[in-house]
Amino acid sequence: MKRKEKDEQLAAHLPGLLQYHQMMLSDGVRNRLLYEAIKRHVTSETNFLDVGAGTGVWAILAAQLGAKRVVAIEIEEALIPIIFRHAQENGVAHRIEIIHANSDDVKIRGRFDVIVSELFGSNALGEQTIKSFVALRNRFLAADGVLIPQKLALFAVPVHMEDSVCGNPAGLPIKSEFLKSLKLNYSLNASLDERRKIKFLGEPQPLVEIDFRSVKAAPPLRQLSASWKIENLAEVNGFAVFNYSTFTDDLVMDNFASKSWGTAVYEFQPFAQTSGEVVFELNMDEKKSIWSVHLASEPDVKRQNYSPGFALTRLKLAQQMTPYRKFNPPKDKKPSPVKT
Repeated sequence: MKRKEKDEQLAAHLPGLLQYHQMMLSDGVRNRLLYEAIKRHVTSETNFLDVGAGTGVWAILAAQLGAKRVVAIEIEEALIPIIFRHAQENGVAHRIEIIHANSDDVKIRGRFDVIVSELFGSNALGEQTIKSFVALRNRFLAADGVLIPQKLALFAVPVHMEDSVCGNPAGLPIKSEFLKSLKLNYSLNASLDERRKIKFLGEPQPLVEIDFRSVKAAPPLRQLSASWKIENLAEVNGFAVFNYSTFTDDLVMDNFASKSWGTAVYEFQPFAQTSGEVVFELNMDEKKSIWSVHLASEPDVKRQNYSPGFALTRLKLAQQMTPYRKFNPPKDKKPSPVKT
């Protein structure tokens, strides 16, 4: 690839990259807890490794806390000069070894007393994430070393969303049942602002937990389930699913309140029953995403099943049944000349 093409790619990539890392840096909930976890374990005798270093803040903090050795690994080439200049600004550039590499490929001498890594990608509980943490632990962590974070757990809770997709078009005398039936097959990624409008209608229940200090293989993310006894079932129109991160000891982050972590909301058609035990089941298998809701207290009430595959099938069937006319431009038609 020519230099000009590389520069054009970087110019297009840079705004999103900077926006993402600014969002990470503005997450005060995450920053305070991670900083406290690092402070508890870094001394003048500490060898510190920051994997997926981003803008380098954890490596910089470790250096400021007096760690004996600090290494920062980052796969994104555009972030390498940012880490260096960031470290320069804070007077510790000479204390940090910066490596541009994938952590799975890099070779580093010695072991590390503290490893901080947030190599979660798009699936924090997926196979690739677990493989990376196992490799970090086996290749780089010293005996009795500390891995941050220690655990990641997935929780679910029944909720009421004010702006549910189950409503009809706002301010219009129009029904929209078919569109709603399609949209319900896709979970909503609720922003932090949207989460402020979400009302919990029960206590969050665990679906699965991973301990990065001991896990050997990714857990099966199928048939995850939890149940709740609800007094007003008609109010429940979704389930919020989010993580809890245990950084170390008693430092646990509720990721529902975190800017840098997403919250998925799985909506459904509310039940007409006044009260009962509602069950949420989730299959997060990469090949087949599906979730369902049913009432354990009312076995005769129809189970609700949702999946992106269901939406696609319904849309294709509806398209086959829809009378419409379609016009395609002739293949040899040339664009009309522009008049000046």
